[in-house]
Amino acid sequence: MRVAALVPAYQAAAQLGEVLLGIAALPQPPEVLVVDDGSRDGTAEVARTFGANVHSFAANRGKGYALLEGFRLLADRDAVITLDADGQHPPAAIPEFVRAAEAGADLVLGARIRTPDMPAARRFANAFSSGWASLIAGQRVEDSQCGYRLYRRELLARTPLTPGRFEFETEVAVRAAHLGFRIAHVPIPTLYGEEKSQIRVFRDVPRIFGTLARLSVEAAWPPEVMRRATRAGA
Repeated sequence: MRVAALVPAYQAAAQLGEVLLGIAALPQPPEVLVVDDGSRDGTAEVARTFGANVHSFAANRGKGYALLEGFRLLADRDAVITLDADGQHPPAAIPEFVRAAEAGADLVLGARIRTPDMPAARRFANAFSSGWASLIAGQRVEDSQCGYRLYRRELLARTPLTPGRFEFETEVAVRAAHLGFRIAHVPIPTLYGEEKSQIRVFRDVPRIFGTLARLSVEAAWPPEVMRRATRAGA
């Protein structure tokens, strides 16, 4: 299986080097693409220093846009693994994601263990949104917001994807499940260090819950883009 690692990065110069070193230390390291989402702190330079391919936006556009551009650039790979640039996703788990895909999964989700290391508000929001996503997806979605994932090529080609910010990851999991793609999970540790999450409570949390509400309606009345995707896979 030809696998690439995609790292969307914004203002991540301080942590990105450790992430790329961790990927390079794997027994069979994948190629790496860093999509620099308009950083002003030298993120792109750090990525190049550590041997990653880099694609940069002139200004910040949002995580969903960075992921979509990365998927476009890596469209000929069998699978794409996404992980965040802030060090919260241990690269050592990448082989487990690949094994789950080789066993038949189309979308492999990292599932963070909800320990006290995760802030209480984040634990509640994570459990609530993941439970809601599971209900409307018809498959278990243990962690709807975790960015540590593996996407197989057919899923990316067939699933309608909407640009955005952090709500992007919820939408793709639910829509992929509606299209019959198989979801699997890999447990990962919950790591919170000195870095600050890029999620903004008053901006991104309403977007995520708004997306879940829209997808709840969509489950009963699929839009034309989903009807076309369903017919294409029939």
